[in-house]
Amino acid sequence: MPAEVIDIRSTRLSYKIDAANPGSDLAGETAAALAAASLAFQDTDASYAATLLDHAKELYSFADNYRGKYTDVIPAGSFYNSWSGYQDELCWGAIWLYKATEDESYLSKAKTEYALLGNQGTTSDKDYSWTLAWDNKQYGCYVLMAALTGESEYNQDAERHLDQWFTDRPNGIGPSFTGSGFPILDAWGSFRYAANTAFLLLEQSDNMTDASKQAKYRDRAKELIDYMLGDNPQDVSYVIGYGPKYPMYPHHRTAHASWCRDESVPVETRHTLYGALVGGHKSADDMDWTDDRSDYVWNEVATDYNSLFTGVVARLCADHGGSILADFPQAETPNGEFLVEAKLNASGDTFSEYAIWVHNRTAWPARIPGSFKYRLFFDISEGIDAGYSASDYIVSANGSNATYSELLPADAANSIYYVEVTYNSDQVIYPGGQSESKRETQIRVRLPYEAPASAWNPSNDWSYEGVGSSLTGVPNIPLYADGELVYGNEPGPVEDVDVTGVTISPSALTINKGQTGTLTASVLPTNATNKSLTWSTSNEGIATVTTSGVVTAIAEGSATITATSVDGNFEAVCTVTVTDIVLPTYTLSTDTLGKGSISISPTADVYDEGTVVTLTAQAEAGYTFSAWTGDITGSDKTVTLTMNSNKSVVANFVPNTSSEGYTTISITYKHDGEGEFYWETTDEIDYVNSWNLATLEINGVDFTNTWSNSMPAKIDGKYQIYYKGSYAWSHAEFINGDTKSASGATSTNKTAIVSDISFYPNPATDVVTIDNVEDMKSISIYSVTGAKVAEELTNKASSLTINVSDFKSGMYIIKALTVDDTTISKVLIIQ
Repeated sequence: MPAEVIDIRSTRLSYKIDAANPGSDLAGETAAALAAASLAFQDTDASYAATLLDHAKELYSFADNYRGKYTDVIPAGSFYNSWSGYQDELCWGAIWLYKATEDESYLSKAKTEYALLGNQGTTSDKDYSWTLAWDNKQYGCYVLMAALTGESEYNQDAERHLDQWFTDRPNGIGPSFTGSGFPILDAWGSFRYAANTAFLLLEQSDNMTDASKQAKYRDRAKELIDYMLGDNPQDVSYVIGYGPKYPMYPHHRTAHASWCRDESVPVETRHTLYGALVGGHKSADDMDWTDDRSDYVWNEVATDYNSLFTGVVARLCADHGGSILADFPQAETPNGEFLVEAKLNASGDTFSEYAIWVHNRTAWPARIPGSFKYRLFFDISEGIDAGYSASDYIVSANGSNATYSELLPADAANSIYYVEVTYNSDQVIYPGGQSESKRETQIRVRLPYEAPASAWNPSNDWSYEGVGSSLTGVPNIPLYADGELVYGNEPGPVEDVDVTGVTISPSALTINKGQTGTLTASVLPTNATNKSLTWSTSNEGIATVTTSGVVTAIAEGSATITATSVDGNFEAVCTVTVTDIVLPTYTLSTDTLGKGSISISPTADVYDEGTVVTLTAQAEAGYTFSAWTGDITGSDKTVTLTMNSNKSVVANFVPNTSSEGYTTISITYKHDGEGEFYWETTDEIDYVNSWNLATLEINGVDFTNTWSNSMPAKIDGKYQIYYKGSYAWSHAEFINGDTKSASGATSTNKTAIVSDISFYPNPATDVVTIDNVEDMKSISIYSVTGAKVAEELTNKASSLTINVSDFKSGMYIIKALTVDDTTISKVLIIQ
């Protein structure tokens, strides 16, 4: 996760040290840092330098008077344990205070604390087995004391240590060496230790009077840095952005800028972390390094890796010369920060329903806009031609995480309108995880159901271009963050496109007397402004044709059917041959699951072979058509079936997830009497009781004439209730109150402190992906009858994908079992 947004997900604690909880290592190191900084500022801002020095003195006094190791009192030891203790920082702080103040008392203090620094094993020599690093300043104290005093004791300690970093060293203490002679002190951050030692080699060389040894130290420092800059058997610069070949995949979250907390997504590193030194070899092998983001030992970068490396290259530049690059730093071009993906959730003769995902993949910098909204653009010219206006269009949504407008004019003169969808302020979309970085809305725009099919044509809609059955990026759904267009394109001015021709399919049709056939005519080009057509027949005694291209065979013979464009009078023809023969006949049986019916045209007890039958699924109030099964499959509300055998068809209907037509009630709620009612509530229902009813359903589950305290899962946070009573004494009651167990004890629900799950797509057809399952034990899917149809253990994964391709169409319940054995339930629709 990028550093700019990590505070959204992680608690970044601060700790302190005080007299009761001392940390001499922290206080001594900070005193040294402030004293060193005062030297840097004394020529340009004397007042600020004096303030720094005052605080350095105070902190050092605190470190000396209240002694203790900070990791004994602050719980950070597992990350940054003070392995060396605080003795090195007491000496280090005194040295820097002497450099800043020239107060002899600090030099005396430094000598006193120096004497207490650790020795090499059981010898009287100061330790020379490691090197200067973030934890241990002892080796830096050797070099600084040698520079400040010139005394042989300190020079000997410094050079005894540094001599171990040459391949011709006097003993085997210290680093190992690769075949080319590069030192490897430790498997983790080996380049850091080499860079730190190179810094000490240069500093100690300035303390020497022996010109030969001085040159040896300086050459070794340069040799180590040259190795890291590319003069090595791998021919790789281990410094990002330097040289022709360098690390492309450092283990650095902000440089990588993954929006989904996945080190493999995206593959590329979105920012070049110029100048960062990677960890390096794990072993004494010149070829032991691979450019692999997932290996943080090879490729981790850190401030302490670069701290003294930067000092060395600055010194080498001063010694050997160099020039500033004219074109550095190179500006980065932000890309791929926002994305809108969409697919067609459902469609019919009078509507289109979109599933739309808004993605925040920001990295320049990673950020959280205060608001997100997008616009869906529609060309409603065909609706206007059919006599409708913008106010007749109905907008609805599945879910409550966003608000949406009615159709608003974009270019009313050319019939271009849009729906604006604004995410609620509590929908924080940020580049911090697979589910956190994106948010879904499902928007349906429709005409009244009785509108003719000719009044709805999504193919000319700006935002429909490129939308299919699978999620894909759709640039014609523009996205706005804080009111600014950040992704996609708004439609430009509409220019008239002339018709250039007409095609008809099929070009020849043979049908039997009394049968019908459908012709399809297309205007060219597909983006022509006026696509209106007229239909005509050369002989109405043989065959007739409707304005929608439906041909009816009247008598044996032939006729020509012509489709003519209104713009340009372009024509296309079909030759119709009518036969009069006795055909086999077949039966058609239909059934429904859920609340709805099937309209059949033409209707008959038996059908001649080849008869094309049109079936239209008509949902009852509170239900939506979901899919056909049997001899027809698919989710189009209106389908055709060619009778070439006996056929059986089932129309499936599921409860609505829309609030349209429902009356809001508060629980507890009771109702008596006959009639048909649709209610919804966000309140909890502890139990339901009913009698003398024809039907009582809650979220599609039957509760007719029964008592139950087992409620189905809410749909989008709601219960939707269908009540049908036939008598004055029909009754239903929905109670919000404590339920009792058989023993009379009150049962309560445990509250799991876990993230809510989310899943997509919904409705689903093949697979469903469930996110935020880290805190779950298992995910199960149940049918509405209570049968378990799938179960997966999470194994602490962040998401699960479950195959639902074999599930029958209908409503299912996803149940997530949390680590403390509570259950989260969600409704899943399978198409």
